[in-house]
Parts: sequence; C-alpha cells; structure tokens
Amino acid sequence: MAVVGSARLEEPDPAWREALALGAALGGRGWRVMTGGYGGLMGAAARGAREAGAAVVGLPMTAWAGLDPSPWCTELLWAADYSERLRHLLAADAVVALPGGIGTLAEAAVVWSALQTEPGAARLLLLGPRWRRLRDALAADLVVGADDLRLAPVAEDVDEAVRLLDRLVAGAPGVAPAPRG
Repeated sequence: MAVVGSARLEEPDPAWREALALGAALGGRGWRVMTGGYGGLMGAAARGAREAGAAVVGLPMTAWAGLDPSPWCTELLWAADYSERLRHLLAADAVVALPGGIGTLAEAAVVWSALQTEPGAARLLLLGPRWRRLRDALAADLVVGADDLRLAPVAEDVDEAVRLLDRLVAGAPGVAPAPRG
C-alpha cells in the first residue's frame, strides 16, 4: 500500500492524526507501506505503520538535498526524478491520497489516469472531505464520466478507507484499456 500526502502538515493537525491512524491500520493488517519518505502526513503514516510492525518503504528524491527522510522508514528507494518516483507508486497495489498540495495532486492524478487505461494498475483511494470537494469540482468542470469517478472512491475516515482498500485489492477486475479524454 502506498500513502501520499502533504509533508507540511504536522501534529497537532487532525490530518496528521488521521495519517498516523491510517498507517497503523495498514501496518496492523500486515501490509507493507510505501510513502513519499519524508515528514508531515507521510511521516505520520510511516510511523503508524512501523509502530504496528510493518515494513515501511520511503521514496525520497536525490535532488531534494534539504529534506531528511523519515526515520520511520525501514527502506529507502531513492529516486533521481519524479518519473522514477511515480514508477514506484504505480507498482503498489493501491495508493491512498491524504490531504496535500500540488505534488500530492499530481501523484493521485497519475495513478487515476493509469487506472483508466492499464489493466492491473494500482488502485486509488482518496481520503477525506477535501478530496470529495476536489473530485466533485473535477467532475463538474472536466470531461470526467461516471466510470472515471468510480475509479477514485472517497473514504470519509480511516475505518471506511481500510474497508474500501480490502475490496479494491481483493480480486478487483482490471480495467480494460480504452482511450479516455
């Protein structure tokens, strides 16, 4: 499972506590957890997973010399550029998007786009009301169909997220490649 989210949101932000709980829930289920490898929500998810006994893979960027990887990661897969980092994310069974900025949005969008056309692509789950509002705005202002929206379900909380992840990764049929616009 991969978790993407803001490196800027720290404790005591409620999103930080939610990321910690998500990591603990994923780790408690025995899932290996992958994050962007830094602090904030990524660090909270890594900490929760690690404290639950899971392996935690971080995806730090070699060019981001001013940032230190999260100490909660048990393995670091250094990426030279964004495309390499995205390849690791796309290899996950599922990607959970927590609140974040442009980087988080870009990562979620790439996963969502791959789901439209690539059988076996990583599943996507959006967590929280911020994502519901954004998904609704995209549906209103872009060329996005109902099938596209179903590829990016929104969970309201961690418990719902874990239930949805179970369904998303448990034998979910692959998407037949088709052009989308």
